[in-house]
Parts: sequence; C-alpha cells; structure tokens
Amino acid sequence: ILLGAGCFWHVEFALRRLPGIRYTEVGYAGGDDVNHPHPTYRDVCKGDTHHAEVVKVVFDPTILEVSKLLDCFFAMHDATMGIRALGKTAVGSGQ
Repeated sequence: ILLGAGCFWHVEFALRRLPGIRYTEVGYAGGDDVNHPHPTYRDVCKGDTHHAEVVKVVFDPTILEVSKLLDCFFAMHDATMGIRALGKTAVGSGQ
C-alpha cells in the first residue's frame, strides 16, 4: 500500500513499529515526471516538482488488517487539512 501524508519520515517511523509490517520504503508520487523524472529530496522540498512524499508499506494481512493499518495512518494524518509540509501538493492526486 502507498500512503502519502506530506512528510514521510514520521509516518514511516510510526508504521514500522506496528506488528505485521514487513517492509517500508519512502519515495515520491504524483509529481511532474516529465521535468523531474527522478526527484531528489532537495528537489521536492523546493516545491516545484509537485511530488508528494509517500511511504510504501508491505505488511502481512494475517497479522495486521488493512483497516487497522489505515486507522493508524489516519490517526497521524488528517486528509481534510491538506498538505502542511512545505505547502507541497501532488498534481491531480488530492494530496
């Protein structure tokens, strides 16, 4: 599952501690891939690539139900508040 919350560091840190999490990886999604096909953290922080910071989460659904994973995620992130980390938004994603 791919989760975006404006800043991936705190999300990855918290989710790694849940039972059933097998792997996490941070990255970027939803941005200008034509002009920025391989954005760096610095590029994204500048705000002109329009990428969102995301966390890829691989988990064992026999240990951690997806609903519980999402409950934990949404406890950290209120999607109705918009992106607060450096004012970033991912083009066309609602993030």
